[in-house]
Amino acid sequence: MRRTRVGAVALAGAVLIGGCGGPPSASSRDGDGSGEAGGRPEIGREQVVEALARGRFPGRVGDIAVIPDSRAIITYPSESNRYMHGGPWPFDSDVPLLLHGPGTFRPGVYDAPASHQDIGATVTELLGLPPWGGATGRPLREAFASDAAGDEAVRPGLIAVLVLDALRSDYLERKADLLPNLSRLAGESARFANTRVDYLPTNTSTAHSTIATATDPAIHGIVGNGLYDRRTGESKLAYEGAAPYNLMALTFADRWSVATGGRAEIVAQAGTDYPAVALAGHGACILGGHPPWMAYYDSGSGAWRTNEDCYRLPAAIAALHFDPWLDAVDRTWMGHELDSYGEARRSSLFSAFEGEAAVALIEGSAFGEDDIADLFLANLKSPDYVSHKYGPFSPEMDATLAELDGWLGRIVAALEAKAGAGGLALIVTADHGMPDTPASDDLWVTYGDVTAWLNERVDPGGPGVVAYFEGSENQMFLDHARLEALGLAPDDIARTLEESPAVGFAITADEVRQALPARR
Repeated sequence: MRRTRVGAVALAGAVLIGGCGGPPSASSRDGDGSGEAGGRPEIGREQVVEALARGRFPGRVGDIAVIPDSRAIITYPSESNRYMHGGPWPFDSDVPLLLHGPGTFRPGVYDAPASHQDIGATVTELLGLPPWGGATGRPLREAFASDAAGDEAVRPGLIAVLVLDALRSDYLERKADLLPNLSRLAGESARFANTRVDYLPTNTSTAHSTIATATDPAIHGIVGNGLYDRRTGESKLAYEGAAPYNLMALTFADRWSVATGGRAEIVAQAGTDYPAVALAGHGACILGGHPPWMAYYDSGSGAWRTNEDCYRLPAAIAALHFDPWLDAVDRTWMGHELDSYGEARRSSLFSAFEGEAAVALIEGSAFGEDDIADLFLANLKSPDYVSHKYGPFSPEMDATLAELDGWLGRIVAALEAKAGAGGLALIVTADHGMPDTPASDDLWVTYGDVTAWLNERVDPGGPGVVAYFEGSENQMFLDHARLEALGLAPDDIARTLEESPAVGFAITADEVRQALPARR
């Protein structure tokens, strides 16, 4: 696929001055292009600033938040990441939320707004834990059955949170034929139809941390998959080394482990390390903590791993390896060569591998063996990897969704069989969505393209004004010394960026700071 530099785009006609944005464009591959789920009106600047304020943690955000236009994609040059999330648009920020469990939740469609923070607050309430002062989410009590509310509530024996990575909310309607198990769950659940990611950026590390802590990224500190250190000039993963040290708030798993003296069975699984760490919490890596079971897929080895300083690797999948799934198809899938364990994640084979591991973890657990509520927390990652490469409405994604749905049925059945007398309370959601295919390759650009386009306009022939800009974190860090030499301010850079057709909004840190008092 051809990718055009932003600098080559004529600014007439397509230019979006001031980040006015617009609805996603349709494409032949994306069907009707109805990314504006539920007919939500256009996202305005005030809403974007509010979302950025929820994600502003001092020292971890840049000088300018660069938000792609709703019709554009800004991504890596890698062919494995053609599509990139991170924005406020409905195709990215609208997520499904299902609460399922007879005796715990009342089925029906609920129109009240809901968020990731509310998931953590709801689990906290189901566990009978008091809310903590840093929480910004609310328990979704309107969906509680009468015997699941109040001081005398009947607690479920097993609480499971399944995060279906990059599962767009509109898949529930547009891909219902591929998702019979998810559709059945939706019909039997309390479905919050207006669930939206209300912070920026929309990415995996930030989302799972927000779900697990019931609070905003501005409080828990995980403001992206990667964090840039201006002092050292280095970028590292937020959960570098599968370690929880950058997570600045306790998770509900942390609190429940402490409350039960480590007796609760807590199992976390994910298709990569950072959602696994966020869901598992700090484990034994905080004073007084206990190590939960945690397993993440290691794309370097094709096996399941953990961080033994903080967690325990479940024996049920310690020996499980991806090779048998790959060898069975001669390491090819839908005409694509799967030449590494990392590339193999971008296939429906990974859905089967993750699903098999989840069922093994559940069946090998001690869930339901006492009267203490247990936790199963899982990220199922394959839809994210596949849609990053092939797009959310590709044949490859259809095959992955169908495989994922089959395993979802098996996972739910395994959970129900292990829930014990208290029954199962199941929460199904997604961390983010994925953008539609741009109508033009001119709106499909890289982070480097945006940087080059900007430097050509404000520092032609010079070293450039950008110190760091990469990833789905939205954050651009500027070279302050160069700005001073040029007599420019961050606001000048932001206004220039908003002249690009690929950029919907460019919002300075000062603009976000000014919104903080009103937000509180």
